[in-house]
Amino acid sequence: MRILVVSPFYPSMESPHEMAFVHTRCRVYQRHGHKVLVFVPDESKSKTYFFEGIMVVRQRFRFIHNIVSSFDPDVIIIHGPSGWWLKYLLISKSPKAWVKYFDKLSRPIIIWFHGSETLIRAFNHYISPFGLRNNVGKVISLPIDIIKLVLLRFVLSISTAVVYVANWLREMSQKYTGYIHPLSFVIPNPIDTTLFKPREIDYSKINKAVSIRSLEWKYGLDIAIKAFAHLKNVSLTILGRGSMERYLRELARKNHAPVKFITHYMRHEDLSNFIAQYGFFIAPSRLDAQGVVMCEAMSVGLPVIATRVAGIPEFVLDGYNGILVPPEDPIAVRRAVLKLTNNKALYEELSRNAIRFVRENLSQEVIYRKEYRVMRLAIENY
Repeated sequence: MRILVVSPFYPSMESPHEMAFVHTRCRVYQRHGHKVLVFVPDESKSKTYFFEGIMVVRQRFRFIHNIVSSFDPDVIIIHGPSGWWLKYLLISKSPKAWVKYFDKLSRPIIIWFHGSETLIRAFNHYISPFGLRNNVGKVISLPIDIIKLVLLRFVLSISTAVVYVANWLREMSQKYTGYIHPLSFVIPNPIDTTLFKPREIDYSKINKAVSIRSLEWKYGLDIAIKAFAHLKNVSLTILGRGSMERYLRELARKNHAPVKFITHYMRHEDLSNFIAQYGFFIAPSRLDAQGVVMCEAMSVGLPVIATRVAGIPEFVLDGYNGILVPPEDPIAVRRAVLKLTNNKALYEELSRNAIRFVRENLSQEVIYRKEYRVMRLAIENY
């Protein structure tokens, strides 16, 4: 099968983490013998390069017809449709012209949603409530997101199939767009279980927590820091960068929390060994569709303490592979930390089940079979 993947961003040597979950899929497709080409719409420059064996073409969006004509794909997969290409609907003369534009591609189109594309950001913790600038940003984002959702509803109606990474995300999309696609599926992002291999339980690490998150409001790292305030014999390491770094560092200092920040770049292939240095994963998010790094930690064998919000309960099953707590509740997080670190039998059970859950539900081969079936169905129903 020849697969054209359209993505707003894609990894490169300069930015190896951008849309890494899309690149993971492309490598799996290629490994299974499919021909893969990635098209990144870019109005400022044209460039063709290879990243880990995947050919990437950056060109203006209007050149997609030339790409389709020369590559001749069996199916077109569009990841993360948002403002970067919905704007072309605004400048079209009419919706009919937009339909005609895509009809000229003469290929089945699968739309893939990962998170913010179908959400109103002001209502879903994407913008911090602190500061005048952020509150003004919330007000400005409302009309922008409403327009985006109106356009998205139309785009959904002309797509062949739709894929969401979580049931929660599908429900939110249907709620905000008011559209139920007749051919929609839920397929999470895959986890490389050969890279993120289980490690032997080391009880000297059981009291070491890790959280690998962007330092942004929606990931609730302020809640984690408050939960660790004045804790003895337990520590938390946070790996990530973001706009709230200064605030979070100051919060940890004021609360005398045993928290260490690591903000330097870390290659994806080094993450497994890094994660294996810790005992459990903390994810006190205010919003998260899946939490790929959280699932990678589970694959290594780390139980998860997470909030019962958004898509997280679809991946962290309370009492099976982790512990779920209410949102915005540092005390509940603290109790879960103490419960997990003081009960070796519980820890061992959650660790084993975390590994099993990822292997049975999220491994690359399991996810590939589901995605290939969707591609075949899209071709058959086009």
